[in-house]
Amino acid sequence: MKPDTEVSIALATSVMAYGAYQMALPSTADIRSLEPNNRDIQSSERIAAWTAAGLVSLVALVTKSPAVFSLGGLVVIGASWTTRHADQVSNVTKRAASVVPLPAAGPEGVVGDEVAASQQMPTTPVYGVAV
Repeated sequence: MKPDTEVSIALATSVMAYGAYQMALPSTADIRSLEPNNRDIQSSERIAAWTAAGLVSLVALVTKSPAVFSLGGLVVIGASWTTRHADQVSNVTKRAASVVPLPAAGPEGVVGDEVAASQQMPTTPVYGVAV
């Protein structure tokens, strides 16, 4: 295959891989505005990754071109990394979140479901008889 044809097919395949991500997922800005570790986004990203990888592999096998496979694979990896990073960004701190979410903290300290240990301990009522 001629080099100019090979590059054209590789670019077209990369556009198809990028299009698979565009059709399966919302924009990166919308993903960043959601809370981190969104299961719907993660599921859609896996579907987009498999679809794009399948398209790249099919075209690379038909054309028998390593350039198609390399460029298409780089697009799949880049789009996947971008989506996964955007899914980890906290909408409060604007930084990538850790695997374990931190408790919400307000001006009074920890807020939400986490309360002091003394408040979580079961208390038994004390009944007494005054004599």
